[in-house]
Amino acid sequence: MMPEDKNPGFSQLEREERFTYFSLPMALNYQRDSYKLWEAALATYNDETTKDVFDILAVSTMSEETLREKLTKHKLALQPNKHIVTCMKIAATVSKEWGSFSQLIEAVNRDFLKLRELLQVEHKKGFPYLSGPKIFNYWSFIL
Repeated sequence: MMPEDKNPGFSQLEREERFTYFSLPMALNYQRDSYKLWEAALATYNDETTKDVFDILAVSTMSEETLREKLTKHKLALQPNKHIVTCMKIAATVSKEWGSFSQLIEAVNRDFLKLRELLQVEHKKGFPYLSGPKIFNYWSFIL
C-alpha cells in the first residue's frame, strides 16, 4: 500500500476536492515520512473544522493565522511559518491564474510536458516545492 492510498476515496464527481487533496499536502512533503503526511492529511480532511484547507478558494482568502491553526491541528504542516506560506502561495497562484486545480489541468490539456513547463518554468515561484523535479513528478503521477 502506498502512503497516498490513505485518502477519503473521492468519487469521480469530487474531482476538484481530489486534486486539491493530493496537491497541497505534496508541497509539504519535503524531508518527511510520507505515511505520516497522508495520515495527517486524512485527519485534517475528516475534521469538519479543518476540512476547508482542501478548498483552494477558501485557502486563498484565509488569514495566515487561521490557516496556521488548521494546518497544524493534525500536524499536516510541521513548519508553522514556511508551510503556511507555501500553501497560501500555491492557493493564491491557482485561484488567481486558473480558479481551480481542475482548470489548471484543463489549461494544459492534461499534457504532462505542458504542465511541467507551466509549474517549473512559467509559474515556478507560485508553486513552492511542487515545482521541484522530484515532487513534481510524484505529484503528477498521483494526480
